[in-house]
Amino acid sequence: MISKFMLQDMNSFNSAIFGQDFNCDFLYLSGGLDWGNVPASHNTYNYPGQIGDTFSSTKINNRDITVEGYVFYTLSKDEQNLYLRDEWNDYAYSKIKQKKKILNELINPQHTLRFIINDYYIEGKPSSTPQYGTEEGDNNVYFCKFMFSIFCANPMFKKIVDSQTVLSGDYGGFHFPFILQDNMGYIIGTRINYLMLIVENEGDVAVGGEIKLTAKAEIVNPVIENILTGEYIKINKTLQQGEVITINTVDGEEKGITGYYQGVTRDYLQYWDFSNSWFKFEAGSTMIGYSTDNGSESELEVVVTINPAKYGLEEM
Repeated sequence: MISKFMLQDMNSFNSAIFGQDFNCDFLYLSGGLDWGNVPASHNTYNYPGQIGDTFSSTKINNRDITVEGYVFYTLSKDEQNLYLRDEWNDYAYSKIKQKKKILNELINPQHTLRFIINDYYIEGKPSSTPQYGTEEGDNNVYFCKFMFSIFCANPMFKKIVDSQTVLSGDYGGFHFPFILQDNMGYIIGTRINYLMLIVENEGDVAVGGEIKLTAKAEIVNPVIENILTGEYIKINKTLQQGEVITINTVDGEEKGITGYYQGVTRDYLQYWDFSNSWFKFEAGSTMIGYSTDNGSESELEVVVTINPAKYGLEEM
């Protein structure tokens, strides 16, 4: 069970901690947090005389997350000493109103909110502003009950830090403190170079990723291939030293191909081979290979970055 999470406004970057202890900004009790589920829609077809149907496609739908909790305030020892006992309630109520103002600003239906749970996050938009208790038992000088729902168009939990696989590149070997000794060689850096490597996707579904190609010398028509499926991405261009190509196969607005050379970034779609596939990285292991037309693989740095996506977290 998840006993604490952060909710962050991705527009203003204001945030608050929701949890099950009084050290949090807002309190929710057991059963007050519903992460929802991920419904699926299955499409089928059949032929005359066929028994049953055949699946043709599956659509993964959205998720609603509901939080029901309490705005509260407890006086510290210093505050209790600062105010008279008959002033405590009024002071606490003024603090509760301040916290309600914070919650009202945070739960903005026009803004994207991010739930952060340990190493993962999920994003959505509020379905409405917060709903507060209307009875005195739920809204008084001691606490105020609230409820809000977040609509997650993408129902998957993603990692805060992307997973990166280096097919070829340089790693530093120079570390401090560094002590010079006579008659001894030193490793300043190490270069790794693979023609094939496994990209691990620890999520539950196939995801797109970012493939970055950096030319250390002249590179002719580089190709990145999914060895298991035969899908590939070929760039019909001769890359110059220092030129960088970024291919993004993530679904949505990010998908595309750009190039960077001599301080200028521009669209590289004109070099895209139209037999290419915007291939994804399946859950589990995907074997990726790369090649060039001029045999310059050792001069090409290839970095694959993905963000695994999960239907749910083990703590839920």
